[in-house]
Amino acid sequence: MSLIARPDFFDDPATFTMDPLTNQRANSAPGGGSQQVVDRLNDRWSANLTLPARTHDDAAEVEAFRASMRGMTNWVDLYHLVRPEPRGTLRGTPTAQAAAKGAGVITINTTPGATLLAGDMVGVSGLLLQAQQKTVANGAGVLVLPIVNRLRFAIVGGAVVTWDRPSAPFRLIGGTPVQYVPGSTPEISFDFLEKIG
Repeated sequence: MSLIARPDFFDDPATFTMDPLTNQRANSAPGGGSQQVVDRLNDRWSANLTLPARTHDDAAEVEAFRASMRGMTNWVDLYHLVRPEPRGTLRGTPTAQAAAKGAGVITINTTPGATLLAGDMVGVSGLLLQAQQKTVANGAGVLVLPIVNRLRFAIVGGAVVTWDRPSAPFRLIGGTPVQYVPGSTPEISFDFLEKIG
């Protein structure tokens, strides 16, 4: 079980999806129809990418990467391939303030006026977090950020906030294998699920 280097051919996918999965349980009353939903606070990301058709020679590298994943045994670090950096202005060396497990908000120490926009991704202590809405740091450089996914564990004060290609480990859980047809290979898809623990 080991980390496999992220291949360069992932940089230009035909399609890409990154979606949060919420671990929840729902119960419905059999007679009245009322419903109770419990958030289990163990969010994780799923990702899907499809590579464009390519030559047989180029497909060999894809085939080797797919085989090196050994099913779900190994993992690869992935980031949001369409937004590797925030659309907002957060840069430099921001840090996070302490936050409890299950929190839906993190506080970032940065420069006054720095922004994160809805959908921007940041990394903190191995967690890949997405901004829920536009947020601006106050005059003291404190940016209070609502996030779409809850913290799986507490983060300590002073933890580095990664804004450039924030990533998390992902396991391969499916997709299409490399297929050879005369003259080329058709699109190749990969389904990934964030590795926890």
